[in-house]
Parts: sequence; structure tokens; C-alpha cells
Amino acid sequence: MRRRAALAVICLALALGACQQGPETPAPAPAIVDAAAEARKALAAGDCAKAAPHLRAAVATDPRSLFLHYNLGVCASRLALRDETIREFQWVVANADPNTEEAQIARAWLVEAGVLAGREATAKVPADPYVGDSTVRGVVSWGEGGASPSPQSRQQLFLRGRKGTPSEGMEYVRRSDESGNYAFKNVAAGTYKLTDVIAGQPKWRLRVLVEPGREAVVDLGPGNAVPTRDDFPGE
Repeated sequence: MRRRAALAVICLALALGACQQGPETPAPAPAIVDAAAEARKALAAGDCAKAAPHLRAAVATDPRSLFLHYNLGVCASRLALRDETIREFQWVVANADPNTEEAQIARAWLVEAGVLAGREATAKVPADPYVGDSTVRGVVSWGEGGASPSPQSRQQLFLRGRKGTPSEGMEYVRRSDESGNYAFKNVAAGTYKLTDVIAGQPKWRLRVLVEPGREAVVDLGPGNAVPTRDDFPGE
């Protein structure tokens, strides 16, 4: 009898203790990732591999954003994702003001890739990229972590005309070949910025003077890379 009474007292004490406990603290909700903000951070760091998935996620929620489509096209281009680059740059050309820098660069890339050709390209490209008789060429080489520089194949490069020169409004896009050689042909005379990116941190940002009928040779490597040499600081 005493044993039963003791057990009853213990059970009652346990029941009262359970009642006095506060409610369980709910687990914190998972953080909501701002894909557009994360994409901007990655773009600022020049990391297209990291920016691309965030840009894709952001486009899904904001499908009318020129910024998202354009930068996704840029990153896809740098990552050699041709089909995605075409799709995104076609969206930019179809939806952006043709006088904007984004539309001009997207169209120049599509022309160079052979997606726009003939009368369509001639009618819509703001500036004919084949009006000159000059050439800018060279070899692209690079080495990470102190490694000896080696030729860089498929390196995308941009040659952009500067304001106040005969090249104003001109845009040229090329890639280096398997040996790292590149060549911009039929270039209009004037002053240009030669770079490897149009968004994010570049490896090179050089001023190139192109004279009529002449050939400018500009090899790209660690010796004239940013920050060793930067002809357009702040841009």
C-alpha cells in the first residue's frame, strides 16, 4: 500500500513538473536568400561562376529585369555557355533600348557569334563594327598563384571606342584561339579601351591607340594587368 502511494506521489510530481515547463522554442526559420543581392556581390568580385546561379534564381522571380538578363548573358559568355548567352542576349536586344550600352554589347556579341547576320545585323547594330582598315592583335597569357604564364584559349576580350575620338560608339568582341592569339580586324581608327570584362573586376584595362591602316600589337599578361597597370582607374 505504501509502495503504491509512493509511486502515485512520484507520478504526480512528474506531471506537475511537465506542466510548469514553458513551450518549446521553435526552430529558427531558414534565412531567405536575396538572389539578386548575392548576384551583385559576386559580380562585384568578378566571380561569374558564383554569380550565374544567383542570377538565374533572380530572373525567375523578376523576369523583366534588364540588369539580371544582361549580366546573366555576360556571365554565361565568360563561362562558355553559348546557348544560355544567346538566349539572354537575345532577350536584351529584344527588350532594351537599342541605344543603351547593354543592347549594343549584346548585339555585337550576337553578330560576332553569327546569330545575327546580313541585313538584320546591319540594320540594327548601332555602329558598323567593320568600317576600319586597322588591326589590334596579340597573345593572352596568364598564371595563377605565381605559376608561369601560359597561353589562354577562349579568353573573351572587348575593344571599346572612347568618347571624343573617331571610334566613339564602336564595340568589338573577340575570343583568343587555342594558342592564346587574338585579333580585332577591320577596326576603325581612334582610341580604345581593351579589357576582358564589361562587369566586375577586369584582369586588363588598357588604352590602345589605333592609327589608320596600321596594326597595334598588345600582348596581355601579368605584366600589364590590373593593378600593375590600369589606364582607366575608377571605371
